[in-house]
Amino acid sequence: MPGFSKRNDNFQYDTLSVEIKVDVKKVYKNISKVKGRMVSVIDWKLFLYINGNKLAEDEILVIDEFFDSLLRPGKYPLFTCTCGIFGCGGYYVEVIHDTHSITWITEQSPFEDQLISTSKEFVFSRNHIVEVAEELRQKLNELQDIMNNTK
Repeated sequence: MPGFSKRNDNFQYDTLSVEIKVDVKKVYKNISKVKGRMVSVIDWKLFLYINGNKLAEDEILVIDEFFDSLLRPGKYPLFTCTCGIFGCGGYYVEVIHDTHSITWITEQSPFEDQLISTSKEFVFSRNHIVEVAEELRQKLNELQDIMNNTK
Protein backbone atom coordinates (compact mmCIF):
# COMPACT_ATOMS: atom_id res chain seq x y z
CA MET A 1 0.00 0.00 0.00
CA PRO A 2 1.35 3.44 -0.77
CA GLY A 3 2.25 5.80 2.04
CA PHE A 4 0.69 9.22 2.41
CA SER A 5 1.54 12.45 4.12
CA LYS A 6 -0.12 13.41 7.40
CA ARG A 7 0.36 17.07 6.50
CA ASN A 8 -2.16 17.44 3.66
CA ASP A 9 -5.92 17.71 3.26
CA ASN A 10 -6.30 13.96 2.62
CA PHE A 11 -5.55 12.98 6.21
CA GLN A 12 -6.60 9.47 7.17
CA TYR A 13 -5.87 7.61 10.37
CA ASP A 14 -3.45 4.74 10.07
CA THR A 15 -4.72 1.24 10.80
CA LEU A 16 -3.04 -1.34 12.99
CA SER A 17 -3.93 -5.02 12.82
CA VAL A 18 -2.66 -8.14 14.55
CA GLU A 19 -2.49 -11.79 13.62
CA ILE A 20 -1.33 -14.73 15.70
CA LYS A 21 -0.38 -17.97 13.98
CA VAL A 22 -0.30 -21.05 16.18
CA ASP A 23 1.20 -24.41 15.27
CA VAL A 24 0.63 -27.36 17.62
CA LYS A 25 2.52 -30.55 16.89
CA LYS A 26 3.40 -33.75 18.71
CA VAL A 27 7.06 -34.65 18.93
CA TYR A 28 8.92 -37.47 20.59
CA LYS A 29 11.11 -36.20 23.45
CA ASN A 30 13.55 -38.09 25.60
CA ILE A 31 12.62 -37.41 29.20
CA SER A 32 15.61 -39.32 30.55
CA LYS A 33 18.30 -41.53 29.01
CA VAL A 34 15.88 -44.43 28.64
CA LYS A 35 12.40 -42.93 28.77
CA GLY A 36 10.76 -40.95 26.06
CA ARG A 37 7.23 -39.87 25.20
CA MET A 38 5.18 -37.81 22.79
CA VAL A 39 4.69 -34.25 23.94
CA SER A 40 2.92 -31.28 22.45
CA VAL A 41 5.02 -28.41 21.17
CA ILE A 42 3.29 -25.10 20.58
CA ASP A 43 4.94 -22.61 18.27
CA TRP A 44 3.29 -19.24 17.89
CA LYS A 45 4.13 -15.99 16.20
CA LEU A 46 2.58 -12.54 16.37
CA PHE A 47 2.39 -10.49 13.18
CA LEU A 48 1.60 -6.78 13.05
CA TYR A 49 0.41 -4.75 10.08
CA ILE A 50 0.14 -0.99 9.64
CA ASN A 51 -2.11 0.03 6.77
CA GLY A 52 -2.00 -3.58 5.56
CA ASN A 53 1.81 -3.60 5.37
CA LYS A 54 3.55 -6.28 7.40
CA LEU A 55 6.01 -5.15 10.03
CA ALA A 56 9.42 -6.82 10.00
CA GLU A 57 9.35 -10.27 11.58
CA ASP A 58 12.83 -9.90 13.05
CA GLU A 59 11.55 -7.20 15.38
CA ILE A 60 9.16 -8.50 18.00
CA LEU A 61 6.43 -6.44 19.66
CA VAL A 62 6.97 -6.23 23.42
CA ILE A 63 3.38 -6.90 24.44
CA ASP A 64 3.58 -5.46 27.97
CA GLU A 65 5.10 -2.23 26.63
CA PHE A 66 2.36 -2.00 24.01
CA PHE A 67 -0.37 -2.17 26.66
CA ASP A 68 1.54 0.27 28.91
CA SER A 69 1.82 2.70 25.99
CA LEU A 70 -1.97 2.85 25.79
CA LEU A 71 -2.17 4.21 29.34
CA ARG A 72 0.25 7.13 29.12
CA PRO A 73 2.47 8.85 26.57
CA GLY A 74 6.22 8.38 26.55
CA LYS A 75 9.10 6.62 24.86
CA TYR A 76 8.64 2.85 24.90
CA PRO A 77 10.88 -0.04 23.85
CA LEU A 78 8.02 -1.46 21.76
CA PHE A 79 10.13 -3.67 19.51
CA THR A 80 12.96 -6.01 20.40
CA CYS A 81 15.20 -8.39 18.48
CA THR A 82 14.07 -12.00 17.99
CA CYS A 83 16.81 -13.04 20.44
CA GLY A 84 14.94 -11.13 23.16
CA ILE A 85 17.76 -8.69 23.90
CA PHE A 86 16.59 -5.14 23.27
CA GLY A 87 20.10 -3.79 22.70
CA CYS A 88 20.71 -6.33 19.94
CA GLY A 89 18.14 -4.95 17.52
CA GLY A 90 15.26 -3.34 19.35
CA TYR A 91 14.09 0.22 19.00
CA TYR A 92 12.02 2.78 20.81
CA VAL A 93 8.72 4.28 19.74
CA GLU A 94 7.65 7.71 20.95
CA VAL A 95 3.96 7.44 21.87
CA ILE A 96 1.92 10.64 21.89
CA HIS A 97 -1.64 10.79 23.24
CA ASP A 98 -4.22 13.26 21.99
CA THR A 99 -7.93 13.42 22.71
CA HIS A 100 -8.89 11.31 19.70
CA SER A 101 -5.62 9.72 18.61
CA ILE A 102 -2.47 7.89 19.60
CA THR A 103 0.64 8.61 17.53
CA TRP A 104 3.70 6.38 17.13
CA ILE A 105 6.96 7.96 16.01
CA THR A 106 9.44 5.19 15.24
CA GLU A 107 13.23 5.39 15.15
CA GLN A 108 13.31 3.45 11.90
CA SER A 109 10.95 2.08 9.28
CA PRO A 110 9.17 -0.85 10.91
CA PHE A 111 8.19 -2.58 7.67
CA GLU A 112 9.48 -5.87 6.35
CA ASP A 113 9.51 -4.38 2.83
CA GLN A 114 11.98 -1.49 3.06
CA LEU A 115 10.71 -0.16 -0.29
CA ILE A 116 7.43 0.99 1.28
CA SER A 117 7.28 4.77 1.06
CA THR A 118 6.19 6.08 4.43
CA SER A 119 7.09 8.44 7.19
CA LYS A 120 8.08 7.10 10.59
CA GLU A 121 4.97 8.67 12.13
CA PHE A 122 1.73 6.72 12.45
CA VAL A 123 -1.47 8.26 13.80
CA PHE A 124 -4.12 5.81 15.00
CA SER A 125 -7.58 6.78 16.18
CA ARG A 126 -7.84 6.13 19.90
CA ASN A 127 -10.96 3.99 19.40
CA HIS A 128 -9.23 1.90 16.75
CA ILE A 129 -6.10 1.17 18.77
CA VAL A 130 -8.23 0.24 21.81
CA GLU A 131 -10.17 -2.21 19.59
CA VAL A 132 -6.87 -3.69 18.35
CA ALA A 133 -5.65 -4.02 21.95
CA GLU A 134 -8.85 -5.85 22.88
CA GLU A 135 -8.49 -8.14 19.86
CA LEU A 136 -4.87 -8.86 20.86
CA ARG A 137 -5.95 -9.60 24.43
CA GLN A 138 -8.58 -12.06 23.17
CA LYS A 139 -6.07 -13.78 20.87
CA LEU A 140 -3.57 -14.08 23.71
CA ASN A 141 -6.29 -15.58 25.93
CA GLU A 142 -7.09 -18.11 23.16
CA LEU A 143 -3.38 -18.95 22.93
CA GLN A 144 -3.25 -19.41 26.71
CA ASP A 145 -6.27 -21.77 26.49
CA ILE A 146 -4.49 -23.81 23.82
CA MET A 147 -1.38 -24.00 26.00
CA ASN A 148 -3.40 -25.04 29.06
CA ASN A 149 -5.34 -27.71 27.16
CA THR A 150 -2.42 -29.17 25.20
CA LYS A 151 -0.35 -31.22 27.57
